[in-house]
Amino acid sequence: MKMRWGASTDAGMVRTQNEDSYSAEHGIFVVADGMGGHNAGEVASALAVTTVKAGARLGLDDAAEFRELVQQANTAIYTASLDDSAQRGMGTTLAAATVLPGEAPVMMVANVGDSRVYLHRDGRLVRISVDHSYVQELVNEGVLTAEEARVHPRRNIVTRALGIDRHVAVDVFLQEVRTGDRLLLCSDGLVDEVSDAQIQTLMTRHSDPQELAEVLVMVANSNGGHDNTTVIVVDILDDISEPVNRPVPDHTAPLEELADAASRGWRRIPVGAALFWALVVTVVLSGITLTGVYARSGWFIGFDENDRVAIYRGRPGGVLWFEPTIDTVTGLAGDVLPEDIMRDVALNRTFSSPGQARTYLDFVEIAVVGTTTTTVPGSATTTTAGG
Repeated sequence: MKMRWGASTDAGMVRTQNEDSYSAEHGIFVVADGMGGHNAGEVASALAVTTVKAGARLGLDDAAEFRELVQQANTAIYTASLDDSAQRGMGTTLAAATVLPGEAPVMMVANVGDSRVYLHRDGRLVRISVDHSYVQELVNEGVLTAEEARVHPRRNIVTRALGIDRHVAVDVFLQEVRTGDRLLLCSDGLVDEVSDAQIQTLMTRHSDPQELAEVLVMVANSNGGHDNTTVIVVDILDDISEPVNRPVPDHTAPLEELADAASRGWRRIPVGAALFWALVVTVVLSGITLTGVYARSGWFIGFDENDRVAIYRGRPGGVLWFEPTIDTVTGLAGDVLPEDIMRDVALNRTFSSPGQARTYLDFVEIAVVGTTTTTVPGSATTTTAGG
């Protein structure tokens, strides 16, 4: 299936951090909107996108395999949240679309939460996915209209998300497509600020998918930009279905170019070898992701370069290339610490959360040193006499 696509994301006008993640490449398109404190939303959405993208590269033969792949993403996030109390309860929505192999031109669409997938055909915009949200349930019951739901104060409450429970129900839809169709995947930051009617108008006006994606994000920001916004636009240029794992040099290369490349003597990679290397890539990517999550999932105390006691995030000594970083620097110097406290710091005593580390040091400052130190993350300190 010949396609062309564009993507854009932005933190918005209110939030300083973008917890959305996305991937747009041939055969698989994913948008995830993370949730949770201590940057956990960013971790959850990134894990979801990485897991789904890696699994889709191996090929998906039917809706059941697609649903199982999203379940694997749920398991990865849920497991990671158990390893770090600061990430406990993190989750993410997900909207994904991929090509279904076969003679008929069909896209499989999966969704959990309130990130959406739309189909634009012949000037008409139709939503394929169904929100898993509090207001959508009210719409289903006839309590609210769709327009009332869009501005409802509780519109951001989702009833399903990846990573919250050990298992999650995943909706998968099969959508036949044809030449001229356009798919839109987006986080709720778009639909909270831009109505379906506005989206439909903009999709008709802008033919280039990258330009359209950027315009939609810009309009969301100009209408308030209260949330992160992520948009992927996919244009169906040719409805002749082909194997998903067929090499495609770029977004718009015509099928004739592939035939020309073969005639010039390009050697085809055996299917078994391709699957083997795809599996290797998947294992490596998953290993890197899990290693990074583990490396950042701890807290300990130690001395900084100025011999002051500091709270570090990460694992003592680091893990591979993931080095611990300073979270908070105190006013405690090594030369004023009792021997037992000195040993705790020198041996990098660990804690399950930064709060526990700060509480421990507060007791040290007040009960042992006799001072109260105001700590400022990553900066100098101010010390006053204790009571």
